[in-house]
Amino acid sequence: MRRLILTCLLALSAVALVAAVPGVATAKKSGPTPVITRVAPMRISVGHVLVIRGKHFRSTRKRNTIIFRSNAGRTAFAKPTRASATKLVVRVPAAVAHLLTVKSAKQRPTRLKLRVLAGKFSKYTSRRLSPVVTGVGEGDGGGSPTGACDTGTDFDGDLLSNSLELAIGTDPCLRDTDKDGVEDGFEYQSALDLNHYPVNPPLPYPGKRPYPNALDPSDAGTDYDGDGLVMAEEFAAWLDFSSDGHGRSGRPTSLSNLSYSDGLQRSENVAAPSDTLSNWVLDQDGDGVLSDDERDVDGDGIGNWDEQHGRFTEAWWPAEHDGANEPKESKYYGINFLDVADLSSGLAMVVADMDGDGVLDGNDDQDHDGLSNKFELNRPVDWLLGVQPPLGDPTTWTAPWGYVNPFNPCKPFFSARCHTHPPFGYYATDEVLWHGPPPPAGFPGTHPTLP
Repeated sequence: MRRLILTCLLALSAVALVAAVPGVATAKKSGPTPVITRVAPMRISVGHVLVIRGKHFRSTRKRNTIIFRSNAGRTAFAKPTRASATKLVVRVPAAVAHLLTVKSAKQRPTRLKLRVLAGKFSKYTSRRLSPVVTGVGEGDGGGSPTGACDTGTDFDGDLLSNSLELAIGTDPCLRDTDKDGVEDGFEYQSALDLNHYPVNPPLPYPGKRPYPNALDPSDAGTDYDGDGLVMAEEFAAWLDFSSDGHGRSGRPTSLSNLSYSDGLQRSENVAAPSDTLSNWVLDQDGDGVLSDDERDVDGDGIGNWDEQHGRFTEAWWPAEHDGANEPKESKYYGINFLDVADLSSGLAMVVADMDGDGVLDGNDDQDHDGLSNKFELNRPVDWLLGVQPPLGDPTTWTAPWGYVNPFNPCKPFFSARCHTHPPFGYYATDEVLWHGPPPPAGFPGTHPTLP
């Protein structure tokens, strides 16, 4: 009896030991490795039906996965619509469109490798068994492309319908067909705005044209409407903000009346601010209305053009005051002040607090001289007449507050940030003094209002 009990215990231990060995139970569960032996058709468009033949597939559809792989290593996955141990039927999914090679703003036929996961992974197909995949609607004879990118009316979410995209040549599977960083819908609507739709509505064309073009990968840096802001900058303003100073909680839902368009210098009718300082900084032409370049999309108190290209860029001041446009002034020596050039995105106009200190850029003090950036952005037109008399005697200046520069701590007044001993000869060629008169009583606590 004891011998019988011992024999049973040893048998049970052996079964447990086999089950515990890694890979034994798994191998039995996963079965043999699947093998792909034939693929048809060998040229197929996204959305069409592909038939894969071979062996050791799973007869249950959901237990098979087909993997598409580009030469760059990117992949897309699909479940078959029908399955047996020797045959898988799959509709090439819209995600495969992202694997296709793009050249000259057009998807090119691309050979993709295939792999099947059916308990185990098959090998990737050789070139002989790897089909060439083309974009949606290119007519490869593989049947109707229904299901490719026709989920709803706007598959890729660029606010252009699938049918319109096929008609104008953009890709209904790609939100940004030419991959220039600006979405198809924004480029298309900006083109309509520029051409005053509905008269002669333009169509995107795979080449350069004098209007925003969803098939031109080189035009994101073009300023079509001539307001000083390039298309990529106006696109970012529209995409990120529902209105000036108010960030979006989600994506835009309509192309109607773009808040910023690269086809209109005044995308919206925005009145100039009523408070004196904001009006002084933003309404540069003094007409009482703010154009897109004068507006302040991120609500930090500084205009869009000023933040991107103008007076809130450190390089602007010595470039403007070069002895030809204005009396020569040097860039302040030895200090790198934060501006748009320091942002990896290069989009200062949509970042309200560039240095992340919790103070909006307009209220901040970039050169730490006691005066806000907003105050120091603008000099009066007659600043030389009212600020610096012909003899250059700082004690006789009648309007010293006008001698400003947000990137120079010595203007309008000598401050603790200035060099006690400026570099020898550095300011010798300047046509104006490198620092202003003695500050008035209360400086820097006194912040007058310009003009």
